Amino acid sequence: MIIGIDVGGTNTDAAIVSDEIKTIKLPNEAGMGGILKEISKEVNLVKEKVVVSTSWPLNLIISKFNESRSLSLVVPGPGLNYSGYGEVVRGYVNHRGDVVEDIDEYEINAILRQNSYDNVAISSKFSVRNCSLEEKIAGIARNYVEDYKIALSHYAGGMNFPARIHTTVVNAKIKETVFRLTELIRNYAGDFYYFKGDGGIIPYSIALNNPSELYNSSPAAVALGAVYLTGEKNALVVDIGGTSTDFVEVIDGMPKIVDGIELAGRKTLIRCVDSVSIPFGGDSVVENGKLVPVSSKPAAFGGEKFTLTDALNCAGYEIGDYGRSRRFECDVERVLDQFVSLAATTVKEIGCDKVIGTGYLAPYLIPDIAKAAGVDYIIPDHYASANAVGVAVSRVSMTLYVRIDTEKCIAAYNGHVESCPFKPGSLPDDEQILEVAREKVLEIAKKFGAEEEELGRVKTVYFSSFTVVRGGMKRGVIADVIVQIEPGIRYGGL
Repeated sequence: MIIGIDVGGTNTDAAIVSDEIKTIKLPNEAGMGGILKEISKEVNLVKEKVVVSTSWPLNLIISKFNESRSLSLVVPGPGLNYSGYGEVVRGYVNHRGDVVEDIDEYEINAILRQNSYDNVAISSKFSVRNCSLEEKIAGIARNYVEDYKIALSHYAGGMNFPARIHTTVVNAKIKETVFRLTELIRNYAGDFYYFKGDGGIIPYSIALNNPSELYNSSPAAVALGAVYLTGEKNALVVDIGGTSTDFVEVIDGMPKIVDGIELAGRKTLIRCVDSVSIPFGGDSVVENGKLVPVSSKPAAFGGEKFTLTDALNCAGYEIGDYGRSRRFECDVERVLDQFVSLAATTVKEIGCDKVIGTGYLAPYLIPDIAKAAGVDYIIPDHYASANAVGVAVSRVSMTLYVRIDTEKCIAAYNGHVESCPFKPGSLPDDEQILEVAREKVLEIAKKFGAEEEELGRVKTVYFSSFTVVRGGMKRGVIADVIVQIEPGIRYGGL
């Protein structure tokens, strides 16, 4: 049995998935504590596997990016000018992972004392090959701020230094929020997993060091849920939520993914589902006979505003307290045509043969959207909480950045230096190096509690190697490898 929880813009959904599926939906006013208490009435959370999807910490910070003051400490070494990315400090790790110049502790302390900030981002250029300078600076920073306000760039991975700096700043801004949410969930569920924006899950302890991986997780969740509930491998998922409607392409059973998205005007290393949204959903307010991108609780659910949900009630449906909706006067046909037309246009622009409708208004709107777009449609069981189902049935997915240097007999895994798995000066072939990387990422996943049957195929994301030649003799091999346990759906073993 697995419990999946997805925190959306309006509601929080939960799915208890075993041989059968049971779903729960609560308004966000109930909070995470509310949904966890509700689930606790059905199962013992501590004894079951719990997976949580939430994009809201990052969405909240992005909307108020500059209100959270980040002190970005950058350790670039010689070369390009990185002063536009933060406070440049002394220290240098070279391309082989050697510490060529140590940090100046006096300099670091002076900067931390003299600046005003809410959190600290620490980025060293080659930290994915040796993270020791970042860890040293973090040790000093802990004298000024709590650890959950400090983000280190080697956890974000990737060799694009400007993008890694900005990803680390994003992480610094959201880390405290994710930390406090984590503590709340652990009070009810103990150890648990977070659902990532690429459709995989990771232990909460890993997410705390790189919380930007949670970005856009809800669209990824609903896509996996739609695939699981329908068995469709290629379709367009149309998820009608409270505040927005999301469109996610599913190709060969997985949501379409985009790398290196831009946030707050700068490129990041974030990898997540490629989704399109329109700013209208069931809670969208109707003003002067038109939908506006403002959300409010529908009159049918105790609110005071007339919304898209209320318009459906006036068209003859019975959603919530439909009598309250019908007290309003409105050109209902115009409102519904506006939404259907916009959604159908988006479907046609993306292109597909079939849509899978999800979200609590799917049965009322998806048939008209599909007809207007000229495509087939499916509305599965548990359509209203397909997002939570997707969270529950997803697999563990981890990415590992590996650096092998047999001349120096060292290996680095996500920046942490260890002894080399090969003999000094040896010349392992590409497959031997790849096998070490694959075994290491699986070892880490199992260390965090992942079971063999829930781990997918290990994919090679990047590979580069060359032989070191000195004095006409081969001295060793240097290789850079990125491997990933692929995200996906657990069809069995729940």
